Order: sequence, then C-alpha cells, then structure tokens
Amino acid sequence: MHTAKALSVTAVGLCATAALAFGTPASAAAHAADSPAPAARYVTVDGHRVAEGTTIGEWGKTQDGQRYSFTYRAGEARPTAPAAPATARCSVYISDVSFHGAGAGAWFQWETSQVCSGSYGSQKLQTQMWRSSWSGPRGYNDWHGTSATTNSFIDYGWSTDCNDGGGTYTYYPVMQGYASGIGWGPKTRSDNDLRKGCGTRAPNP
Repeated sequence: MHTAKALSVTAVGLCATAALAFGTPASAAAHAADSPAPAARYVTVDGHRVAEGTTIGEWGKTQDGQRYSFTYRAGEARPTAPAAPATARCSVYISDVSFHGAGAGAWFQWETSQVCSGSYGSQKLQTQMWRSSWSGPRGYNDWHGTSATTNSFIDYGWSTDCNDGGGTYTYYPVMQGYASGIGWGPKTRSDNDLRKGCGTRAPNP
C-alpha cells in the first residue's frame, strides 16, 4: 500500500491505489471523472468560484464574543448575520465525493476549501471519510489535516483508497475548519454520498 503522498495526476491516474493525500493544493489535483457530467453553473462566494447549489458553512465570532454558525447554498441568499458585527468569520466548502478506478485500484476523491477574514491569527482544516453503520456514521479512515497558515484562503485535494470487497456501505467525506481567535467550526459534509463495496475501514496507507 502506498504511503500518504501529494495528490497529483500521477498519484491519482497511474497508481494502483490512491493513498490519502494531504497538504495538496486542489489546483494540482486531477479532475478526471469516470463519465462526463453536465456542466456546472458557478457563483462567487467570498471572492471565490463555487458550483451553484453547493452547501456553504459559515462560522465566526462577534464583537461581543458570541460564536455563531449557519449553512446556506451557493447562489441563494446568505442568512442574516448576528446583530453584533463579526470580528472574524470563516466560510468552508467541501466538494461532492467522486469514485475512480475499480477493484484494488479504486479510490474516493474530494476537495475542501476555507476562507477567513477579520481578526484571526492563522487557519487550518481537517477532513475524514465517514461511512454508514447500523449505529450511525463512523470514520472510514483517520482525520487528516493541513498545517496552520496565515493565508486567507486555503484549498486542498484529498483521496483515500477503497478496501474493495469488504462489504457495501454508504460513504461521504466531512470537513471541519479552525481559525485561531475563533476556534473550531461545525462539521460540514459533502452534498452527495456513494454506495460502494469498500468495507468498514480504508486500507492502511
């Protein structure tokens, strides 16, 4: 099994298995789909292009120290912010999860983004693949995250192997953002999920 590595055209398109990739700018990720999809419409959210209808999570802290959070869909009206002005706020986005390859060479792929503004020191994010179970969602792999950065915008691509033949479950990724001065935001999941025979646990990288 491959060790964790940067997500790239080589890692995604040519390796027999795609290990969980972290610290990889999404601009470097491969976007080849198993079959052509209808062209998406895009809108601008916090200065960045996002597919219309995508769930956006916003969270922050007001001048009086109160934390807040809400979600809305790109292209729809953003909910009214708290009465007290926000001293810092972040918006997070997680793409739909896609599935590539077959058998021992199959893997899941997704992207995460976060943009922060206002009075904060640094930001980072973490992500994990979840799967269904009779008792509720469970982690399919471990949480993996980025290093902290003072950049206002971060965008990363991720992948994790399918443990082919291990049983059929429903899979979807989640993400959670962090900004110093605000703390951790709520967990946000992809808008879609996939029913695949990838077992209860991802293969060890």
